[in-house]
This record gives sequence, structure tokens and C-alpha cells, in this order.
Amino acid sequence: MRTLAVALLFCAVFGMGGCASTSEGDAWPAMAVPSNQLRLAEPLQLRMPRRNTNDPMPNGTAVLRLHVDERGTVRKTLLVSSSGSAVLDGAAAQALASAKFMPDREAGAPIAVTTLMPVNVKASSQCRGFSPLDC
Repeated sequence: MRTLAVALLFCAVFGMGGCASTSEGDAWPAMAVPSNQLRLAEPLQLRMPRRNTNDPMPNGTAVLRLHVDERGTVRKTLLVSSSGSAVLDGAAAQALASAKFMPDREAGAPIAVTTLMPVNVKASSQCRGFSPLDC
């Protein structure tokens, strides 16, 4: 029962994109690729809310599982490993949910893929958009 409550809380906080679904259209793609095989089509925007500019920026690495469809659009995300900061985890999930990738290809045709994407944040104010994301 506790696991279900945690899952429902996660879905409420991060949206339904990371929640399991019985719909076959929402199933995770069978083709798994390393994160460095995917290329961002546009820079990733990581925004972490802070109460004031004196608040320290969180540090750590959040790892998210992504479903990237044939068009390079992220269909869903799932937090696999927390950075230890709910703010950083939420920012990483939001940034990757709205990310656009170059479609992965097999035999020349675009395919849907699953990947584990680390988002590494170090205390700095600039994100460079590399994979894994270094800020």
C-alpha cells in the first residue's frame, strides 16, 4: 500500500509521463541505447527554482529513463536514481520531458528507443547541454 501511495505522489508531482500505463502505445520501447548515442536537437533548458539568489544550487546526479519516439520526442520519463535533491530531480524530469532529440535510426529508418539519461549538476550557473548534462 505504501508503494502505491509513493507512486501516486510521484505521478502527481512529476506528471503522468513517468507513470506506468497499461496502454500498449505507452509501453517502453524494447530497443535500449546508451545515452551518448542520442543527440539533442536543441539545447536543454534546466531550471531550478530557488527562493533567493543566495540559496545554494543543488549538486548531484539524477538518472532518468526516457522513452524517445521515432520523431525524437520524449514520450515519458521515469526517475531511476535520485540526486538526493527533490528540486534537482524535478528540474531534470521537466527538462528531459520537454527535450527534443535527433531520432535514433536502425537500417536507415527512425525508431523509438529507451535510454537511461544521467543529469549531472555541479554548483555553477551555466548548463552546457552535454550528455550527461553537466551544469
